[in-house]
Amino acid sequence: MAVTDVADVTDSTELLERSSSEPEGHRPLLTRGSILMMNVGFFGVQYSFGLTQTAVNPLFTLIGATPDELPILNLAGPVTGLLIQPLIGAASDRRWSPRWGRRRPFIIAGAFLCAIILLLFPFVSALWLGVICLWLLDAGNNTSMEPYRALISDKLPHSQLARGFLTQSMFTGAGAVLANLSLFVFQKVLGGTAANGVPYWVYTCFWLGAVCILATVLVAMLRTKEIPPTSEELEKLRAAPKGLRHAVADITAAVREMPESMHKIGLVFCFQWYAMFIYWQFVALSVGESVFNTAPEQPGWEEAISWSGLMNATYNFFTLLTALFLVGFCQRYGGKYVHAVCLGIAAVSLAALSQIGNQWLTLIPMIGLGICWASMVGVPYLMVASMVPRERTGVYMGILNMMIVVPMLVETVTFGWIFKHLLGGKATSAMLVAGVLLALAAVSMLWVNPPHTSEESDFMPLGRHHISVYQNVVVGTDGTDASMYAVDRAHAVAAEADAHVMVVSAYNPGPQPTGEAPVGARREIYGKEAALNALQRAVKHLNSDRVHNISTRMVAGDPVEALLDAAGPDHQSLIVVGNRGLGAAEGHELGSVPSEVVHRSTSDVLIVQVPENAESEYT
Repeated sequence: MAVTDVADVTDSTELLERSSSEPEGHRPLLTRGSILMMNVGFFGVQYSFGLTQTAVNPLFTLIGATPDELPILNLAGPVTGLLIQPLIGAASDRRWSPRWGRRRPFIIAGAFLCAIILLLFPFVSALWLGVICLWLLDAGNNTSMEPYRALISDKLPHSQLARGFLTQSMFTGAGAVLANLSLFVFQKVLGGTAANGVPYWVYTCFWLGAVCILATVLVAMLRTKEIPPTSEELEKLRAAPKGLRHAVADITAAVREMPESMHKIGLVFCFQWYAMFIYWQFVALSVGESVFNTAPEQPGWEEAISWSGLMNATYNFFTLLTALFLVGFCQRYGGKYVHAVCLGIAAVSLAALSQIGNQWLTLIPMIGLGICWASMVGVPYLMVASMVPRERTGVYMGILNMMIVVPMLVETVTFGWIFKHLLGGKATSAMLVAGVLLALAAVSMLWVNPPHTSEESDFMPLGRHHISVYQNVVVGTDGTDASMYAVDRAHAVAAEADAHVMVVSAYNPGPQPTGEAPVGARREIYGKEAALNALQRAVKHLNSDRVHNISTRMVAGDPVEALLDAAGPDHQSLIVVGNRGLGAAEGHELGSVPSEVVHRSTSDVLIVQVPENAESEYT
């Protein structure tokens, strides 16, 4: 029998007036719109970061840098990341402002610094001035980026962490797509060169970046409120020692105490980030050699620069698409295997790019690189966020970034010599080396053993196994004592998972029959008033300091259909029902409602053992 009518879907606050606000430190489930708004600033941050990846190195060649100097000129990124991100993370962990929060001051300050430098950068005429601007721009990027990642873990309950970091990965791709696409488009439509030798289209790209980062970060931070710490956490923050020395000590202690899983992926990071730094520095030079037969200060060099921007826009576009599916694959197969496959795909892609001489065919390897980039900027952060203490997320995100920037730092001081003396100054050979390093990273990822069960992430497992995390707990009630057994268990599960609770009451809209019900007949609720009373009792029972995200549903129709419809096809839903029914032999057999729910549900079902002397059949 189908559900005939959904009478209403009523927020629990209409059933029971709450006299107090949500407790401090509670993390309610956020809507998709709220998660999008919280992350929109990452679009601007990634636009700025995308320009440092794609536009800065060609700009350096326009103002006098030689190709073998590019690695050492990029020293700013690794050094600022190594120093700033852990310190910013530790500092933001140890502060709280009732007006500005914990992470937002750092995110906004970094955005303002980036905007100022993006406005000034194209005016540089000397290489040393360009290098100073790059250092300041990277400092601003790192000041914003690290606390922004920590903010996601601060705001979201465990059940929504995957969606939060997935959304952040999507904005990573979108911001980088616009940054790189602007290089290609503006080079085609804007002509002329300034007195310092920098084309006017470069000015436009950098100025658009300044507008993007300020607008998106300010909108996101002004619309996003941080969750205040509990009284106990606030006392710890006030008692914690302040200053640079204590921040360094906190970082050192965190390195000693971090989960073994973070150590194990260090070797993988050594290979993959050394390779990515090679790619960013030499992609324009590589396609200049293989496709356009040009080099810096030769005819056609600007066209090679703009085409490399389109290539980078392509891989970031596929990063955006891949982010839609990546978390599901990781939860099903394990982050270890998914990341290894992504690295292998990128290795083949860069090796192929080094051999391609057709302009349009160079876009095909960007598909594989985009798939891998989605994994690089999403999976490790989600793993770390779900396995370290929330109150130390900032410092651990900074430590994870140290694992990224150290191989970049090594690349900046070693690859210039390798490029000049071992590779003969050929950028296509540099691209082939990057592919080989990504292949070594993929093999290393397979060599990593999953962590001990006590250190495994329930939300982004490193190994193949997966432990379900429920976002929605559905429980039925008819208002009787027996139904409260199921409500109790739904309460406990939802509290541990920070999940939403949907309380369902199905009723018969017809008149209540007179006389005794036949033996074995299913107990029913007659009338909307009886269903409303049942919901009121259940919501009152749920109104505690551990469950705050509650909604209710009254359905005119069959209770089985009502429960299945409330759960839907989502595998992260849990249906809670009691085991007993009128006609069940002394509680030893399933009643008709739980039996049918078990057979028809596509999500997990929890059957609660109701005592034999309980009054109700339907829970």
